[in-house]
Amino acid sequence: MGALRLLPELSARSGGGEVAALGPARTWDELAHRRGEWSAAFAGGPAVVALFQPDGFEFAAALLGAWAAGVGVVLPADESAATRTATSALAGAFWGSDALAPQGGPWAAPKPFPAVPVTVFTSGSGGEPVAAPKNLRCLDGELAALEALFGGETRGLPVLATVPHQHLYGLLFKILWPLASGRPFWAPQVRLPEEIAAAASAAGPCLLASSPALLKRIGGSSAALEALAPAKAALRGVFSSGGPLPWDAVRKSEEALGWAPAEIYGSSETGGVAWRRRAQEADPWLAFPDVETRVGADGILELRSGHTLERAWIRSDDRAVPVAGGFHLRGRADRIVKIEEKRVSLDALEAALKSQRGVGEAKVLCLKGPRESLGAVVLLEGTAPPDAAARRRLSLELRAALEGVADPVALPRRWRFVESLPVDAMGKTTAAALESLFGEEETLQPEILHVSIQDPAVELDLYLPASLRYFRGHFPGLPILPGVVQLHWAILYARERLGVRGEFKGLRALKFMKPIQPDRRIALRLEPFPGGFDFTYHSEAGKHAGGRVLLG
Repeated sequence: MGALRLLPELSARSGGGEVAALGPARTWDELAHRRGEWSAAFAGGPAVVALFQPDGFEFAAALLGAWAAGVGVVLPADESAATRTATSALAGAFWGSDALAPQGGPWAAPKPFPAVPVTVFTSGSGGEPVAAPKNLRCLDGELAALEALFGGETRGLPVLATVPHQHLYGLLFKILWPLASGRPFWAPQVRLPEEIAAAASAAGPCLLASSPALLKRIGGSSAALEALAPAKAALRGVFSSGGPLPWDAVRKSEEALGWAPAEIYGSSETGGVAWRRRAQEADPWLAFPDVETRVGADGILELRSGHTLERAWIRSDDRAVPVAGGFHLRGRADRIVKIEEKRVSLDALEAALKSQRGVGEAKVLCLKGPRESLGAVVLLEGTAPPDAAARRRLSLELRAALEGVADPVALPRRWRFVESLPVDAMGKTTAAALESLFGEEETLQPEILHVSIQDPAVELDLYLPASLRYFRGHFPGLPILPGVVQLHWAILYARERLGVRGEFKGLRALKFMKPIQPDRRIALRLEPFPGGFDFTYHSEAGKHAGGRVLLG
């Protein structure tokens, strides 16, 4: 069993009328015929092609046809113009959903199996997607491991998938494992609870390969629980890969689907590394067959696997703790960044945010630009995104809650409150999707880096980004902060931070000594007195402005 036997087994199963795919039902005879047509289409063409076919049956036929023609296949995540351009460096042709599917023609004589049969891409959750080539040994090892771990209890059961077959997880669980083990696969991708329920009802007893993102969502929705009732009756197992599931999501998934998910830990580069099906929250990860793991002196997980191109020890990007029989993961090791020369852990910031009442999920990322800063994307529990005033108040409150986690200058300066985190087809929240939430924009307020209480005075450490609207046109070529804005902020923050009340009555001793330019840190000191307050703007360059505000 394995990738090596896919082509011979395809021929051996032909002629018996057995079902190879569902949704609708297609036989092994039909698959063999389409494989031959695709093989003829690929014959004499480039040695490597990019393939994007949304339908699982057509994808399987094209993939097997390419291999029969001795052609390697690159699997892009989508078929956008940008992706087509990016894959042109790896493939000589792009066969997308808009390509004319081959019809008829002489079948190509089988050629030697390509040295690199398939190249997949990482999801891009940590940056730009990276190509990960897989040779025959990698594929054989993966499929042998899946059959050894899960084949006995799931023999012959069809597989439904909420994840696309263009990525390694979907490719293995939805297409290659079913083909190699003689089980049907559900050709369409199912995405919604209603689609899962309809497919499971039609397929009968079956398995579900899902993403963590979907499993997190369905347990918290009464509508999803109701919609999934038919699926719960049909499912005989659930798989999840793409990131660890919170324990609460495991329990809610079991309630919604009838099964605790078998979680798969790995990556596009390493393939499957470990798995777990938890009965208790603390159950450890267990290594796959033909995979060795160890934890280095610095706490970083290392592995040696038969599912990689070279069988050598690989240092992962994850921290881990060894336990009897396996290991526990302790977060990413590469999520330490420097902001203003201060080291800060993005994992620690995210954990602190998620511990705050009302926060369901949080992502913190480093935003590139003339001045590096952190951005935070926050999903609030059970509420719509707040309005502008509430967003400002929430961002201040959450920043204050983080001050014990990192130096104030290294805390998030830009905030986004969303109804749902952006995810790709695999259910992963990618770095690019998060960054897109922080497009160029004009802002109306400075970023408050720190607030110092100096009873009765208050001092605010402010950062003035170049995106402030007030710098635009004042003045062209030499932007400075208008004096009227400085006065406006002084009154605004005095009311917020000092609690002063009363109507504006006048100014005394108002002076503007040094201009305030963009992309600067400025301190604003506010000190109350009966009937008003004094304000001063100052920085390392000296005093910029100051005066006395009189209130009625």
